[in-house]
Parts: sequence; structure tokens; C-alpha cells
Amino acid sequence: MRKRFGMPGTAALIVLAFALACTSISARPVYAADAPASSASPVLLLYDSLALSTPRAGNVETLERLFAAYGIEVAAMPVDRYAAGTLKSYKRVAVVRNAPDLSIAGSALASDLASYEGDYLQIGGQELPDRMRAKLGLKLAAAPLDSVRLDAGDYSQTLSAVEDLDYVAGASGDASRFGSLTFTSDGTRSPYALSADGYAYASYLAGGDLTELALAYAMKDWLHASGEFGTYMLIKEIYPFSDLELLKTLADRLYGAGVPFSVSVKPVFYNTDYPAMQRYLQALQYVQARNGSIVVDAPAVAATSTAGDGSLHGKMSGFVELLAANGIAPLGMGAGLFWTYDKVYASQGMSFFDSVFLEPNADGQHVQSTAASTAFVFSPFVMPFAQLQNFEQRGTALRTPLPLNLALSFDLFQDEAAMEDAIDTISRSWIPFADLKNGTHAVHTDRLTVQSSGGSLLIDGQPLDIGKHERAVDEDYAYTAAAKTSFAKLFGIQNQILMVIIGTSLAVFGLFLFIGYRRYKRKFLYPGGRHDSF
Repeated sequence: MRKRFGMPGTAALIVLAFALACTSISARPVYAADAPASSASPVLLLYDSLALSTPRAGNVETLERLFAAYGIEVAAMPVDRYAAGTLKSYKRVAVVRNAPDLSIAGSALASDLASYEGDYLQIGGQELPDRMRAKLGLKLAAAPLDSVRLDAGDYSQTLSAVEDLDYVAGASGDASRFGSLTFTSDGTRSPYALSADGYAYASYLAGGDLTELALAYAMKDWLHASGEFGTYMLIKEIYPFSDLELLKTLADRLYGAGVPFSVSVKPVFYNTDYPAMQRYLQALQYVQARNGSIVVDAPAVAATSTAGDGSLHGKMSGFVELLAANGIAPLGMGAGLFWTYDKVYASQGMSFFDSVFLEPNADGQHVQSTAASTAFVFSPFVMPFAQLQNFEQRGTALRTPLPLNLALSFDLFQDEAAMEDAIDTISRSWIPFADLKNGTHAVHTDRLTVQSSGGSLLIDGQPLDIGKHERAVDEDYAYTAAAKTSFAKLFGIQNQILMVIIGTSLAVFGLFLFIGYRRYKRKFLYPGGRHDSF
């Protein structure tokens, strides 16, 4: 049973690393041409359990990021906190059933669902609203504890021993079917998900497997999303003290392979004139010149020093302007999902960007939590490339269009051997990666605007030359300011006078020594007076 509810050279790098680690910083969603078009109505997301310590752990967060990929704001809450009448404020509702032993029968939620006429999505569970059961002609059955093969789009994956799985045993012929489940023991085949007339049902969702992509196909239909979707490459974990030469080599290799890519770079707010920082900026210029796009990663924020002081806004805008001043055009931001549920992070840290790559939550603290998320028009669903490698690909070339914008991520490689292995795998995947610059993205600060459109980069409306602009780095940089001095000029003159006096005295002393030496020598060479030779 599940648990419920759960200095030159090295010195410069060290100083910059310290500044980065100690950065204590105190959305305006706009537009993106290639974003999915769907109604912007927010969705109410209810869940009976977070399924902690089970294979389903993280599926609520996954669903939130899937909604974000379609530009949908989400208000999430556990079922036991639902207040009667809440459904009336939402045109869409999604319910995640992770714990089948937790019934909602007789609750305020069950009562409101009985009369709810908005769009409804449910993941798992056999307790369904009567309207949904009738619309989909849905018959469900509990699956035995068995491994099951999931097929979705061009991929498949075998999921081992899925507990508490309810599968579709029958459905209306009018319902659209998405993906399929095939049970290993007896070969029983069932649709993974169904959708019709504003209702959708999916059997199962777990973070980190193919169900993420399978559910997206059903959600695209349920949300009536349209538009062109692409797959993007995102390189993460790039710092001033990363192996920047390896980053340049990676840019060269991807450029040579014809693979467009984006790099998510950590911002630096202090000591930006240090040589190590200048080398960091030069590396980003080089990446951009090799057809790479720049994304600003979310900084590590000290929540206790950020609340209410407004410093995050100034520091984030300052870093964007620093990049622009060095001919680097950032096109978006990368952040953990929890940033969108925080008033301070969303308004001060994300409001500059209309495009945000939302990643799974890592360690982080809220400053001022909000009940609903902030949505962005362009927000690709980030999936580690290693996760994609766990899927079996049918055929060489991908034929089924993706249901959403997808970003396949890598951390910057540890060495060149790991990089070469990854590039070889990418080349053999036949994935047609999209170029972020080909979409329309905008970044606004109080002083400037950075845009991309049709492959071109603009800063304040002026086209940016993305060729390399390397400048010599001052290796003799003074890391500490010279101490202030008093009467420096006076003492300088005094020193010169003393040097002249001492020099003259030494010369006179030397002259007397010479004269004395001559006289002393003559006294012993000619004793008694003049010496006549025979």
C-alpha cells in the first residue's frame, strides 16, 4: 500500500565560484511564435496522494509541467483540502488518483463533480463522474500485477509490475484512442488513454517514463491545442568555472553535425570584470557564433535574504544587460517548476522572459508561495536525453509528430570521451532538432529588448552580428584596489632629493678615496723623496 500525502588564473575562478554560490538575491508572459495555441483558461488540478516512495512519485509535478508546456496556468491542491463550490471557478478540472483505497464518495468534490459541465481529465482510478462514464462509454477493469508494454507515437517501453493499474476494458467508438497497453502475461491490449467531448481518461502516469509522452498525446486533444511542435537540445550546468574549452569543442562538434542547440548558463552578479568572467563571456560568444542559443538558468537564491527586498529583479536584469553589452542575446530562461508557484520568483526573476524551460523541481525554497502557477506561452517540456534512451524507437526515422514542444537535456560533459559518445548517440537517433532562434522570443528589461525571429537575433531592433568578438583578457588584472595614500607626490619629490644627495655624497667620498689611494701609494714607492734611476 502506498504512503499518502506525503587574482589571476585559479584564484579568479575560486573567487567567481564563491560569488556564484553565495549569490543572495533578494511573468510577464508575452509571446512565442512556435508555442501551442490553446485556450488560456486555468485548470484545477486535484490529487488524492503524492504517492511518495512509489513508482508514481512525481506524477503530479509531471502533469503540472505538461500543462505548462501548453501555456496553461495550474491551481493544484490535495483532494482533502477541496472546498465545496470551487469547481464553479474553473472550466477545466484534472484529477489524479494515485491511491485507490482513498474514496471520494460522499465528499463535497464528488457532489460538485456530479453536476460539473466543464472539461474533465482523470488519471487512474475507477471512481468516475457519471457524465464522463456516459460520454466515453467507459468500462474499466483492475489489471493483475504484471509487466506491461506501452506504445506511444514512435516509441515503446516495457513497464515492470505496475501496481493498482486500471485499464480500459471497453469504450465508445466515438472516443479517440491514444497509445496502447499490452500485458505481458496474456497479451491483453487496451488503449492507454481516451478523449471525447471534453472528457479524457488515462490509465496511469509516472514521472520519468514513456507515460509522460503518451499522456501528452491525449492532453493535446483534450486541450484542443494546435501549432507546430519541435524538439530542442538543451545543455545545462554551465558555470564560469566549467571546462569552457570543452564547451567550445562541443559547440564545434554540434555545429559540424548540423545540430542546433541551446545552453542554459548560470548568471553571475558580482565581480563581472574579473578575467575569469571575461573568459566565460567569450565562451558564450563562441557558442552563439556556432549556432547555439543562450538561455539564462535560474540562480541559486537565498530565500531569507530575498523576500521583499526586490534585489532579484535588478540582478537578473543586470545580467541580461551584461550579456547584451557583450553581443550575447539570451532568448529565454531555465528554472525549476516551483519558481512558477512563487510570487517573488515569478514577478522579479521570470518576468523578463516569454520563453521558459521548466525542469523538474530540485532543492529550493519558496519565498512567497502562490496557489496557482504562472504560465508562459513557450515552455518546452524538459526531459533528460538519457530518459529518451530508455525508450525503444520503432523504425529509423521519426514519423509521428510530437504532441508538444520537447527539450532533451544534457549536463555539460565531464570529459571529451563522454561528449563524443553522446554526439554519436544523437547522430544515430535521427531526431530533427529545432533551432530556438527560428521562433519568436523576446526578453525585456527596463533598458533594452532582445528578440529572435526567423533565425535572426536583435537587440533593441538592431540585428546582431553573431561572429566571434573575442577581446584580449587582462591577465595582470588587479584583484584588490590600491590603497589610498596621502602626500604621495610630496614624498616622491623628497625621495628624489634624497637620492641625489646620497648619490653626490657617494661620488665625493669615492673621489677622496681615489686621491688618498694615490698619495698613499706614492709615499711607499718613493721613500725619502725623488728616486733617480742609474
